[in-house]
Amino acid sequence: MKSAKIRLSEEEQLLVCNGDWILTKNRVLDAVSLFLADLQAEQSRWLRDQAPGLPPSILTIPAKVSKGEQYLGLPYRILDYPRIFSSADIFAVRTFFWWGHYFNVTLQLAGHWKKQTEASLIAALADIKEENLYICTGTDPWQHHFTDDYYQPVRTLNSAEWEKIILEQAFIKLSCRQELSDWEQMGERLLADFGRLIRLTGYTG
Repeated sequence: MKSAKIRLSEEEQLLVCNGDWILTKNRVLDAVSLFLADLQAEQSRWLRDQAPGLPPSILTIPAKVSKGEQYLGLPYRILDYPRIFSSADIFAVRTFFWWGHYFNVTLQLAGHWKKQTEASLIAALADIKEENLYICTGTDPWQHHFTDDYYQPVRTLNSAEWEKIILEQAFIKLSCRQELSDWEQMGERLLADFGRLIRLTGYTG
């Protein structure tokens, strides 16, 4: 029987002989998980102070930080808060870290919660265009990356196109993105994105 062989490039051979980069990666991911836990505490305070109209039922399920290694081949971390996920009804804000790419914050709505917020979203188009937000126009609600065939800048839509998306799609996903730079300001930026999205639901009055 022929012996099995592994063929590695020169770059791959250098990496497999050096464990330091894996340890560094693990430290970074641990730091991101702690960062998301701290961010969730800030989000909770923001909701308490800035969103008095938010239905209490939205906050009955505790926040969750999830982790994985293989979103399109790269590690990720996810903070879901608030998080209501059922087969029909969804109200969630997802903060997503994707190694090598970006953070994004996404408001996801479906079912009852989508119906409750449609009028507020339609009325907010002019404000949303000023916020550099993206709307999902794809069919899979569990894809998180920005591609031209999945996300469209809201600023490119007219009022008729916007209303059609809000009323006719089975789910709504509104997202904003922060590049992986200026880590000192990342918490403030992600919290601002969180507040921006929550305000669009109309529950902050």
